[in-house]
Amino acid sequence: MDKSEVTVVLPTLNERGAIERVIGELRGCGYSKILVVDGYSTDGTADVARELGAEVVMQHGHGKTGAIKTAIERIDTPYMLVMDADCTYDPRDIERFLAHADAYDEIIGYRSRENMGALHRFGNWVITKAFNLLMDTGLSDVCSGMYLLKTDFARKLNLASRGFRTEVEIAAQAATYGRVTEVPISYRKRVGKAKLSTWRHGFEIISAVFGLARRYNPVLLFSALSALVGVPGLAILGWVLYRNLTAGVWHSGWALFGVILLLFSCLL
Repeated sequence: MDKSEVTVVLPTLNERGAIERVIGELRGCGYSKILVVDGYSTDGTADVARELGAEVVMQHGHGKTGAIKTAIERIDTPYMLVMDADCTYDPRDIERFLAHADAYDEIIGYRSRENMGALHRFGNWVITKAFNLLMDTGLSDVCSGMYLLKTDFARKLNLASRGFRTEVEIAAQAATYGRVTEVPISYRKRVGKAKLSTWRHGFEIISAVFGLARRYNPVLLFSALSALVGVPGLAILGWVLYRNLTAGVWHSGWALFGVILLLFSCLL
């Protein structure tokens, strides 16, 4: 695929320290269509991007979701590649996405782990495992900030999340309504101050995964919840029956609790 068919989208918020290097690397790799969607930076990020010849637009809406929606309205190429503008992603990896672009609606870059902190790695693992279980996928890094979308597919997305939940919302819709795959990419140290709070944003994202599963894959979600409740209920009733048959003891409280769990499981 020709590189002119993809627009590289850089959502930014106070990334002055990194934006010059990011745009320079993209130009060096042959990508001429660069769209910087700025969230009203106060450090001159947008001015630097304009001076370097990138197209700059101020976003509407909240957070990264607002930036992505703004970008979708402006894209005039068949594909859009979103990447964070903090130097963590290497533009040389974009070619890995382009090699498979015609066959998939979304391609996610799953990151190498050497520049992730242990807590970040663990949180990402938990979120991705939960997403795979509830959405019936086999992805490796659902929180990655570098991914390629077919523009026609992107225009059909219904984006309602905020903050750092954008990526899982896009992946959920790609897994439900389109075709999604992944390619390995490198992950470098960030330039500038991190905006992600591992604990707070991690809990927000994991809760968003359950909400997305309820919306896009409710059968699997409620089946999993039913099993989660029903299996302990059966185990408790089995133990009560065993105690009654072997020791002549009837644990009425535990029996009632087991029945309640089974009934709750059936209601789910």
